[in-house]
Amino acid sequence: MAKDRIRYEKAYRAGLAFNKAGEYNKAFNAFRVAISEFPRDPKAYAGLGETCLNLKQLDRALECYKLAARYSRGDLNYLQKVADIQERQGQLNEAARTYMAVGELLLKRQDIDEAVGNWERAIRLDPTLLGAHRRLAMTFQRQNRARDAVREYLAIARILQMRGENKKAMQMCRAAMRLDPDNEDILTAMELIRHGEAAFSEKEKEEAEPATAVSPEEQEEADMLTQTVRQMAAVFEAERKRQPAQAAALGPVEAARHLAQEQLAEEIFRDEDEDEVDSNAPLSKLERDAALGQGMDFEQRGQIAEAIDSYRKAIDGGLRLPAAYFTIGLLYLKNQQPEEARQMLQLAARDPAYKQACQIALQKK
Repeated sequence: MAKDRIRYEKAYRAGLAFNKAGEYNKAFNAFRVAISEFPRDPKAYAGLGETCLNLKQLDRALECYKLAARYSRGDLNYLQKVADIQERQGQLNEAARTYMAVGELLLKRQDIDEAVGNWERAIRLDPTLLGAHRRLAMTFQRQNRARDAVREYLAIARILQMRGENKKAMQMCRAAMRLDPDNEDILTAMELIRHGEAAFSEKEKEEAEPATAVSPEEQEEADMLTQTVRQMAAVFEAERKRQPAQAAALGPVEAARHLAQEQLAEEIFRDEDEDEVDSNAPLSKLERDAALGQGMDFEQRGQIAEAIDSYRKAIDGGLRLPAAYFTIGLLYLKNQQPEEARQMLQLAARDPAYKQACQIALQKK
């Protein structure tokens, strides 16, 4: 194994040097030697990808960067290279999905602005990419960018309506209406949903068609990206799992607080199931997710009253999650609101994961 590592390092460094010197054919051979020694090493595939780019071999470069992204389990640079090459080759749907995946990973890292940039690029390439519109709607509402959020809600409603999912589409329109009650575009969208596909021109139907037409090749590409994102997310998961042990040393309440924050973050990333959609709920899941995100942001900045208001909005909007009850309960205690804290912590205590922490917190009030 030691000899293999030495051969690998020698070949890899040679490949880098040849790339720098512009001797791309030699670099190609050097990286191939490195890969033969360690077939799952992402750096060697990335080096070979750069070589292939310089040799104008875009197909090979794309495959190399895909493998680098898959084996790296966390290097966004490789996935961004995949998206860039896909876009250059005119694979716009595939590139859009890759930018969507990059945005998801950036959101996990709390790099909101960069995530938004990738989602916006994704929908420029594929306007029917529902996931990117959803993330943008949630994020814009979280940032109090009402006009931008309304635009995304209406885009979501249009895609859902063209797919025949009128119940969900109307829910999105109502979410937009809560942000801007006097917006005539929202009223128009609601009328189009009520009157069905006959309200759309043939041209509009054709434009919306790609939302439902997914080829086997595109599906395979999407599955690959999903797997890559899951592998990359494992890195964040491993880092996250180191924290509870540290929190537990501080006591049950702190350990439960960390657990609650993790579960709130997971709720934001969780997609809503078909049978969960409740047209009578005060808020849509996207709106609740936005409120949760705002609450987490305010709490992190120490703005207790604002955090309480945001979490309360999510709960009043239909969120039924012990993690939310526990989190707002602790904030109520910190804000000298013992009765409100007791009500929320009693709800949270119904979940065994929070029972002991709630009892301790209530004893200290």
